[in-house]
Amino acid sequence: MNAPEQVTTQGDIEQQMRDTLAQQRADYLKEGVVSAETRIDRLQRAVDVLVKYQDKAVDALNSDFSCRPREVTLLTDVGAGIAPLKHAIKHVRKWMKPEKRATMFPLNLFGGRSRIEYQPLGVVGIIAPWNFPVNMVFAPLAGVLAAGNRAMIKPSEFTPATSEVLAEMIAEAYDPKEVALFTGGPEVGQAFSSLPFDHMIFTGATSIARHILAAASKNLVPVTLELGGKSPV
Repeated sequence: MNAPEQVTTQGDIEQQMRDTLAQQRADYLKEGVVSAETRIDRLQRAVDVLVKYQDKAVDALNSDFSCRPREVTLLTDVGAGIAPLKHAIKHVRKWMKPEKRATMFPLNLFGGRSRIEYQPLGVVGIIAPWNFPVNMVFAPLAGVLAAGNRAMIKPSEFTPATSEVLAEMIAEAYDPKEVALFTGGPEVGQAFSSLPFDHMIFTGATSIARHILAAASKNLVPVTLELGGKSPV
């Protein structure tokens, strides 16, 4: 007798996202200070999985775009995704060092000293666009992991084949408590943007950004936006 087919509903996905956020945040707090070695390991795993899956990424992007030359994908998605990861690996130890600042009056009269210590935020949500779907997952992920954060990712529903490959890559490289990826349509995207992240990164259209900001504002989630529009150059 065949086992009954397991159906994943919209409610199941939303609950899974909430559970993952709670697990990531709890694990982040339990971990405490995130060492340079841990950050570099997480960054290197991203590089390794990009290299391993580059052929699958090429095929998936070609399927989604109907005709995407291999050389274009390797340059604009795979290579452009690896570059910021390697840059972060090279510089993360320097970025983690405290920076001295001038001490303001009157504390400077009493021997006071000031410095900035860079600390992780916690769990960061990443919403990626369709045009460079691999690059725009891994480029922001480089900064997120270098800063010692955890990440949850929502790729575009307009590149389903690529999103499935991205899901394989993330599942192979990371424990869900470190990095997790969720696929789905606009409803999943809306639920994702409504989660109480510690920060959120969105790349895409201005019209969509308005909905993202409206959803994020309910939890006072700060959002970094990279939007389309007229080039200032």
